[in-house]
Order: sequence, then C-alpha cells, then structure tokens
Amino acid sequence: MRNARFGWVVFCALAATLGCALFYRARHSPSPDWNGSWKMNPSKGNFQGSIFTISTSADGEYRYDNGYSSFTFRCDGKDRPTRENRTQACVKSSDTVLDLTQKENGVKTSVIHWGLSGDGTAFTSTATAFRPTGPVITGQVAASRVSGSSGFAGQWRDPTYLQQHADLTLSLDTQTLHIGYPSVGQYIDAPLDGVDAAVRGPHVPEGMTYAVRLVRRREISILAKRNGKVVTQDSLELSNDGRVITYSWWNPDRPTNKSTFVYERK
Repeated sequence: MRNARFGWVVFCALAATLGCALFYRARHSPSPDWNGSWKMNPSKGNFQGSIFTISTSADGEYRYDNGYSSFTFRCDGKDRPTRENRTQACVKSSDTVLDLTQKENGVKTSVIHWGLSGDGTAFTSTATAFRPTGPVITGQVAASRVSGSSGFAGQWRDPTYLQQHADLTLSLDTQTLHIGYPSVGQYIDAPLDGVDAAVRGPHVPEGMTYAVRLVRRREISILAKRNGKVVTQDSLELSNDGRVITYSWWNPDRPTNKSTFVYERK
C-alpha cells in the first residue's frame, strides 16, 4: 500500500513537472501568427519620412547624420579603413556627383552614387550591393531639400523610406527571426539569443547590426547598433488576432519619443 501511494506521488509530481514545462514552452515560444507577408498602413503610424543632414568641414570631410546613425568620409579617392577588414573610398567627379566604394578584405561589397539635380533641390542616392551569393541588389533614395542652398550640404527629407519599407516579410521560429523588405532588398537573419547579426542590403549603414530577443509570444525586442553602439531600441508587437504588427523604435536617450509603423497582414 505504501509503495502504491509512493508511486502515485511520483506520478503526480512527474505529471505536474511535464505540465509546467509544456505550459512554459507554450507561453514563451513564438506565435506562428508572425509568419507571412505584411503591408504598411501609413495612416495608422506616426512616421511620415526621415530627415537627414549632410555637412562638410573646412578641410573637406563629409558627414551624414540621420539622427540615429552617422558616418564621415573624405573624397580623395583613397581606400580608408572604416572597421576591421573594411574600407571605403570616395571620388567626387563634380559639384553634383560623388561615388563611394566599400570593400571587405579588398573585395568590393557595395557602391553608392550621390547626385544632385541641376537646381540643387533634389538629392538621389543609388546603392548597389554585391552579395557573396545571389543577385546584385540595387536600391535608390530620393530626397527633397529642407535647408541649405547649394551642394550636398543641408537637410533633406526622404519620402522614399516609407515606400521602401511598405512591404514586410517575416518568419520566426524558436531560434531565428527573419525580416525582409523586398522593395529595397534589405534583410536580416538574427538569432533570438541577443547576439548581434548584420543587416544586409543597399542603403544599410556600414556596421549596422540587430540584437534580437523574444520577450513574449507576441512581442520582440531589438537593439539596433552601429559598430557596436546602440542607436535605437526597437519593438515589434503582434495583435491578439494575428492581423496587425506594430513596429516602434526610439532613441534610448528619449524613450517617450517613439516612431511607429503599423503593418497589416496581406
């Protein structure tokens, strides 16, 4: 009788342990509703286009700054190191045209062409990324002048950012998050353990990475970094009915000033 009772106690303990494990797994594994193709609804978000600034110093150095990340370069035609095993060279062929060539281990990885309209009010940046495998990817940014009177220097509004990120593809399993923006050719495959993963594709700033963690079944946290420094805190939230994703991002120093995209399932 005592052995029977002991066996029943052991059985109940194992059942409880297994039940807790299954409950934990169900609670903390990602919802399958993340997977699929999504379309932005601009009227439901609060981000209407980014503004970036191009400035030049007295000694000829260019600086690009979009409020979240920035980089500098000189147009002297020399391959200058940007980070380990990577270089960047700029050639300015006229007051309205310059070209940046980025390399890794001496191999060309991307080319960026800047151009200005004749009246100096329109700016275009055409980026071509050369992937180790797969097709060459090309994307373009077109911006209008906000301030400044001539040359590249000034503030520019980029209305194409919303267009490039209008379509989203997302897949998520217990180990990896895949985010893709087909219109611009940008994508990332990031593990869910917070390890930095490179963002790929045209117009991606050099050294941009995502560190991703699954917070809950319907919430994902992302630390966007450039050369190891956090530039934005991002969050993806999936609605209870699985029909809407809200993508928010903010400067860690200004957590109440959030920008949002709202995506609806196609």
